[in-house]
Amino acid sequence: MSDIDFAIGEFPDLHQLLTQLREQSPVVRVSFAGVPTWLVLGNAEVRQVIGDDEFLSAPAAYKQLLEPSMGEVLPTMTGTRHRQHRAAVASVFFPRKMRELAETVFTDEARKLVAGFEAGQSLDLVSQFTRHYTFNNITRLLGLPAADSPRLHDWADRIMHSYIDLPAAISACSEMGEYLGPVVAARRLKPEQDMISLLLETEVDGSALSDEEIFAFCRNLFPAAIDTSTNTLGTTLAVVLDDPTLREMAHAGGKPLEALLQEVLRWEPALVMVPRECVRSFELGGSQINQGEQVRLCISAANSDPAVYERPREFDYTRTDSHLSFGHGEHFCLGSHMARRVIETGVQVLLQKFPDARLDPDHEVVICGGVLRGPRELRAILN
Repeated sequence: MSDIDFAIGEFPDLHQLLTQLREQSPVVRVSFAGVPTWLVLGNAEVRQVIGDDEFLSAPAAYKQLLEPSMGEVLPTMTGTRHRQHRAAVASVFFPRKMRELAETVFTDEARKLVAGFEAGQSLDLVSQFTRHYTFNNITRLLGLPAADSPRLHDWADRIMHSYIDLPAAISACSEMGEYLGPVVAARRLKPEQDMISLLLETEVDGSALSDEEIFAFCRNLFPAAIDTSTNTLGTTLAVVLDDPTLREMAHAGGKPLEALLQEVLRWEPALVMVPRECVRSFELGGSQINQGEQVRLCISAANSDPAVYERPREFDYTRTDSHLSFGHGEHFCLGSHMARRVIETGVQVLLQKFPDARLDPDHEVVICGGVLRGPRELRAILN
């Protein structure tokens, strides 16, 4: 399959393709952005290396991928520096804080959007709800003006697609830093109830975070949180609005909705694959991976490995198997609590006003993407 490049294309048949590749080997050679890359497909093989940088380094890969467009962020750090910064930033994402935000900011932003919808209306939930909702949440949490959303949106998109157009991403990095400079300066003089102010109060090894460290956090938070949350919320709604039983479960909230979301995360993760760089030659899944070679750990394939999951492509919210959509070990996603709260709140607020909302039968839902995956359009009839 040398003619397929996983960095580009929509891949509506992604899971069929991944199954064909996994039948060859749990570790195969593919192309990513024109670069020969090892794709790790087996659940056992992904679990073996996803939390261990001895052979496959996450920071080495992210340093190339993220640092030019974001600056030094957590995924690019190693050792003591990584542990200290992770511990400092973790307070911003503490689960209790996320529950409070779900009850205030997330709920408020979802209700503002839903208030503009009317019963019987047919609309695209991606362009009119999910993307605006997740973006508005981050903008508000950082204490940035809603009027600046178009610029922030543009910067986030360019940064997130650095693997396709690096010069555009680097330009966005610089422009966003210039924009954030006066904001951070103002928060130093007069703190407010927002994430930037919380970061200014944070210390690492007795020292406050620098302006550039705060800029990098913001550059990382916007695209990482928005694209993954937008796609996961879209996929969740696609599943829920297609099945009256699942819709009732989601409307009920609580444990039923949590179980649904966990299965969505396994069944169709928004982040299809994560990068690694081989820093020490070794054998994995019968393939020899050499130092300096590029590797992608395929979360979508690992989450649907038939060696672990019975009927893996069947959506089954009663499963108790764990998944890898938020990573594992030292690289477990710090924002996982926020992501879940954002999605659960968005689903509930929509269904509270339109409990009988359903997919528009005249518009097929296609979940696509080879790197970031979700529905590009989600037409629904609100009732």
